[in-house]
Amino acid sequence: MGKNTFTILSIEDNEPDFVILERALNRIEDLTLKIINITSGEKALEFMYKKGEYKSSPTPNLILLDINLPLIDGKEILKTLKNDKKYKVIPIIMFSTSDYSSDIEESYRLHANSYITKTFDIKSLFNKIASIGEYWLKTNELPPVTNYFIENDKE
Repeated sequence: MGKNTFTILSIEDNEPDFVILERALNRIEDLTLKIINITSGEKALEFMYKKGEYKSSPTPNLILLDINLPLIDGKEILKTLKNDKKYKVIPIIMFSTSDYSSDIEESYRLHANSYITKTFDIKSLFNKIASIGEYWLKTNELPPVTNYFIENDKE
């Protein structure tokens, strides 16, 4: 995989929000993105732990995670992944309509790397998503997850 090639896992049950997210990220120049959307918390954990239909799923470089999901909510997914030594290095951005300070604070306590509040203004939402991509995929240095996961699979 090239330096500007990334796999992004979106865990989002709202189809219109995912469509906006995908369009905004795909507009970022000089990046090759594979954007995968999972619509429930249960399926997201199956994807990450490569179970069932997700046995050969790729390990994402970045996760965009909604709080309000069916079956298992986003905070529980965040807690599970950040407490797993294999997955805690993957940046997880909470991306939610909730602007409650309790949700924001709890997300950071559970080691979210960022918290972005969705807005109902489409242009503003599009710009927020584009800035996520610009920062996390172009400015920020992500860990080389491929090497990290190969090493930790040997344990």
